[in-house]
Amino acid sequence: MRFTNKTALVTGGGGGIGSATVERLASEGATVYLMDKDANQVAETQKGLKAKGMVVNAVVGDVTQLGELQNIYDLIAQENEGVDIVVNVAGGSRAGYVTTLDPDDWDELYALNLKSTINSCRLAVEQMTREGRGSIVNMSSISGLRGDPGWAAYNSQKAAIINFTECLAWEVGQYGIRANAVCPGPIASKRMISTLPAGGGFQDAYNEACAIGRMGQPEEVAASIAFLASEDASFVTGAHLVIDGGLTARTGQPIVPPTGDN
Repeated sequence: MRFTNKTALVTGGGGGIGSATVERLASEGATVYLMDKDANQVAETQKGLKAKGMVVNAVVGDVTQLGELQNIYDLIAQENEGVDIVVNVAGGSRAGYVTTLDPDDWDELYALNLKSTINSCRLAVEQMTREGRGSIVNMSSISGLRGDPGWAAYNSQKAAIINFTECLAWEVGQYGIRANAVCPGPIASKRMISTLPAGGGFQDAYNEACAIGRMGQPEEVAASIAFLASEDASFVTGAHLVIDGGLTARTGQPIVPPTGDN
């Protein structure tokens, strides 16, 4: 029960890694608020947790709208005197080559992935500074560590989240606030599986790309997020934790079987 008497906010908490994080924090004693723009997913998450004996506070809202972010932070301040833990999961992706992806698509992804994270962190720090403590975990990706043709908009914003988190950690450390990022690899959430072409062997390819032979599960990412949010990580800040089953641990070069003893 590492989060007893702690108040947490999870943006994008209505499904996948977000809802798994909500459940993990609540199961360890946190008072959890979740924000998601998908009302159906919010209701489904609440219902599933209630069946497990957990009650969470859910708000349907769009993280790209600063006013809606401000509203949930104000609600937390009114009901619980401020937030202790913030996990910024909300985000999205869109494929398209640099030369062909419409400029409006770049702007929409920027607002969803990076700007919403920045705005949420600004509001979180405002409340955390008053208490002299707090933990922020931002959602990046292994896509922020490497390049993928056709995904420049998404990858570049996830890379920016890593650097932003490093800058933030140095700015707020003096106030007792820690800031870290997580970089998941392929996670077998419903959303990701639904985007894979049927019958193309893509899920098998993702499994084989990981050193442990399978994709990850949302609950495994949530466990790592909970570690960073907790006092078990009290000396960890400005870090990005890779959670990818070993996918990025190899160079990606063709594997030539070794010969001889050398």
